[in-house]
Amino acid sequence: MARCWVCAAGVALFFASLVLHSHFCGPAVLKKRPFLKWSTEKMLYRLDLGWPRFSESFTGVTFCVAVDSLNGLVYVAQRGDNIPKVLVFTEDGYLLRSWNHTVDTPHGMFASSTPLEQSVWITDVGSGSYGHTVKKYNSFGDLVQVLGTPGKKGTALNPLQFDNPAELYVEDTEDIYIVDGDGGLNNRLIKLSQNFMILWLRGENGTGPAKFNIPHSVTLDSVGRVKMYCLYIWERESVGVMKADVAATPSSLGNDMNGEDANAK
Repeated sequence: MARCWVCAAGVALFFASLVLHSHFCGPAVLKKRPFLKWSTEKMLYRLDLGWPRFSESFTGVTFCVAVDSLNGLVYVAQRGDNIPKVLVFTEDGYLLRSWNHTVDTPHGMFASSTPLEQSVWITDVGSGSYGHTVKKYNSFGDLVQVLGTPGKKGTALNPLQFDNPAELYVEDTEDIYIVDGDGGLNNRLIKLSQNFMILWLRGENGTGPAKFNIPHSVTLDSVGRVKMYCLYIWERESVGVMKADVAATPSSLGNDMNGEDANAK
């Protein structure tokens, strides 16, 4: 008898499920319900196993890369003894040229080019006669500009001195942002005009407000339809990003070192 009741209950449940399915999933209902279309996002990056064309070009430790998209050039800096420190490739991976003179220990690179000029900036953290500087070269390796005091680290501003300048960013206006202090005396961010005059300076050693702990990278970005430029400073040791409005006064820099907007709008 109990088995009959179980069978009857099963049949009733089956028919009930059919009724519910027809009510909620019928053609009229399906037409009214919005459905998300599944799609596969396109890959942003794809490994090019054929780049560079000849891997023998790399004879040292690759340390930094800069891309000149305007002129189709790729700069690669490497470290080591008796090797070319800078390699210049085409975007297809063919080695155009290399150079070694006036470069000690490259750390950061930034390609800053115009239709009339092909150039790259390099920060040099070496302890030799070329170190503690930020230098500008043309694409053929000719030295164009030197910032800092070659071979001499320090904190002075006149003449300007660096101690392990890590990286830089050059705006379209040719103003320059330099993070100075990859484990050196300084933990600061310096903004220079296109004429290499100090516009402002911010930062000192520490982890509190307005202090940096090994500032390591700097860049600018634009957000929204109106380009509001913000400054990002990557701190290697504290593993955080500080963000501030570049258009604001430099005193706003460093107010919050926990990844929050230091000048929220």
